[in-house]
Amino acid sequence: MSKFVERISGISVLLLGLVSVLLVVLMYVGGNADSIMVGEDALTVPKFTDPLLYWSYFLLILTLGITLLLTIVGFVKKLIDNPAAAIKTLIPLVIFVLVFVVSWFLGSAEKISIIGYEGTENQGFWAQFSDMLIFSTYALFIALIATILGSGVYKKLK
Repeated sequence: MSKFVERISGISVLLLGLVSVLLVVLMYVGGNADSIMVGEDALTVPKFTDPLLYWSYFLLILTLGITLLLTIVGFVKKLIDNPAAAIKTLIPLVIFVLVFVVSWFLGSAEKISIIGYEGTENQGFWAQFSDMLIFSTYALFIALIATILGSGVYKKLK
């Protein structure tokens, strides 16, 4: 059974990779759609931009779904075997949620001034969401650097 699962997962990865490469190649060599006028400039848009974006969304949702499913299954198994250890595995999740909540409140809902953009998606929720992503990226990058340095110091002192 294990060989069957390995074979199916290998074929799936190859198939997903093949579709991804095919869409990227089509994006570059598939020609252009109609031009879009931005001010006085005409911008050409590749024909296969939408399929590539939708494929990227699909892969992102698939990855998140599989990750969440396997995480929940692992947590439930650990909860059955050792409840105290299972609760300890929730600490990183709580820290991540805390980072995102604090980052959300640090963000601003004021309109972001973007040259050449006249839409409304640069204010309110989306402006605050963008700020949240930026601040949480900063926080997680700092945590990564601290972890790398801390593990080096820990190994030296051990």
